[in-house]
Order: sequence, then C-alpha cells, then structure tokens
Amino acid sequence: MLAIPATARLSRLVHFSLLVDDRPEVPLRIAGTCLRRRGTVVALAFDRGLPEGAARLELSVEVAPEHAQLLQHRLAGLVEVRSLAT
Repeated sequence: MLAIPATARLSRLVHFSLLVDDRPEVPLRIAGTCLRRRGTVVALAFDRGLPEGAARLELSVEVAPEHAQLLQHRLAGLVEVRSLAT
C-alpha cells in the first residue's frame, strides 16, 4: 500500500503497477525514467520474491497530463518491465 504525501497534487497523480525483473537496481532505473520524463515520484513500493524471478513495483508519479502518456509508453518499453497497468 502506498502512502501519498499531502503535498502531492492529486489532479496530476498517476499510479502505475508494474511487474518487473527482481533485481535491486530496477527501482532506481524506473525512478530515473520518471524524472527524465518530467515526473516526480511521490510514492514507491517494491515487493520482491515473486515466482519466476519477478517483482511488483507500485509507483505514484506527479506528472503533467500532457506528459503522462509519454511516461507510460517509456516505462512499458523498458527491458526490465514485464507488464504495466495504470
């Protein structure tokens, strides 16, 4: 469960649920991609140890509406990302 800070602008908040490779560097790579796409990560949860070498990454990002779709496509295109849902 993610705890959203009170300072986050809810009108610009996008939640992503990603199934990713279970490697320790994956959250940093995902967060870096969000920053490069003009998003601010406000909450992140990384649940490791799922079957078949997978992990679940829950992510809430504050991003302008015009950049949200681009961010979603960029995250889905990362090699470590197996599936993505918003």
